[in-house]
Amino acid sequence: MSPRAQPRYAALADALRADIAAARMRPGDPLPTEAQLTARFGVSRFTVREALRTLAGEGLIRRKRGSGTVVAEARPALRQALADTRALLQYAAASTFRIEPARPVRLRPREAAILRRPPGEPWLRIRGVRVMDGAAEPVAVTDAFLHPRFAPIAGALRSGHETLFAQLERLAGLRIGRVTQEIQAVHASAADAQTLAIARGAACLRIIRHYFDRSGDLVEMSCSVHPGTRFSYMVETSG
Repeated sequence: MSPRAQPRYAALADALRADIAAARMRPGDPLPTEAQLTARFGVSRFTVREALRTLAGEGLIRRKRGSGTVVAEARPALRQALADTRALLQYAAASTFRIEPARPVRLRPREAAILRRPPGEPWLRIRGVRVMDGAAEPVAVTDAFLHPRFAPIAGALRSGHETLFAQLERLAGLRIGRVTQEIQAVHASAADAQTLAIARGAACLRIIRHYFDRSGDLVEMSCSVHPGTRFSYMVETSG
């Protein structure tokens, strides 16, 4: 069976997203008008509007009075470097991560923009859902990306309570030295909404993590989308 063709609005959104990621359109630059995009890509105005709605939902573009639609400034976000990984291990211990087999990919423009990596960069992608123990609905859908050098052990990664980075440490003999995470408020995409059993456009938290080994090399990235009604994030500090 051949794969289903990508919707035309999604293909247009990918093209515009690639222009933004490659800095061919910079923050504050106006986007072409609907009429110009319709003529350039040979699509309907409805398709153009759906593509722009998608990019606006991702925070990549915004309406500016007197200037039409412009490329958005890099949006403020909570970025936190984790001092250790104990909180992540505790979270994983109370839930099950159900993963699909790893497959080699090259980052698509949208993924590259979210992960802040170059488009086309090679990674091993693992998609999965996390379900808290005793719950019926998933608390997150996650796309994890492992460095291609882990291809020989990718087949040994398993679903369960153990995090992917803990499995990498065990199977590859490395140690995670640093984890950064960025938390964003987003709307659920159609695909994530279907997986999470929520309405398309529902409020979600997107958590992007980058895992570095003791040498400072990036070994894993992940992008997790959590329904706003099933997830809260707490930071405890002491004076």
